[in-house]
Amino acid sequence: MKKLVALIVMTCLLCSCGGPLYYGYLPGTDYKIFQPKQPVDLQGKSFDIEFRDGRDGIDKIDCSSYSLDRETELEGALGEQFFREYLTTIIQRSNGRIDPASPNKIVVELQGMSFKLIGVIYAVAHGFVQFKATSPFLNKTYCADMTDHDDDAPLQWNSFVTRKTASRLIVSGAMGRAAENFVRELASSSFN
Repeated sequence: MKKLVALIVMTCLLCSCGGPLYYGYLPGTDYKIFQPKQPVDLQGKSFDIEFRDGRDGIDKIDCSSYSLDRETELEGALGEQFFREYLTTIIQRSNGRIDPASPNKIVVELQGMSFKLIGVIYAVAHGFVQFKATSPFLNKTYCADMTDHDDDAPLQWNSFVTRKTASRLIVSGAMGRAAENFVRELASSSFN
């Protein structure tokens, strides 16, 4: 009888490893704003950034073959606020300033922000971010599809966290990758 109970418990544990148990049952965390991997110096320059939410009707980003889950908590105000705060913070951490009176005007349009756990037995966390920056000195789309297998990911494939935590960390990492590329190109652009 003891062997049967032990066998049933082991079977339940092994069967659930690809799902909720893989990411654990620990409490979730908030979205994070990470320091740039390599320092960027904007030399005190100021920028007037107009943020736009252009996600309506977009179900894929340029750098991924996966469709975006448009039913996540990032839809609407939360995703837009996180996007705005991330870019503002990374500019400030890079010795730059946000100033509505600045001659360096940039329109930054959020085009996609989502996450997905892909896989049946073994789930891979994906974070998706895409935004477009338009100005007289910079016109480019920044895109990131980060997985928990990437070297710069804030969590690794064997991390023991909840699904919510995994999703929030991987989106934060994807946003960090795209934002760092944006700030790096700002630093190398010709502006006032």
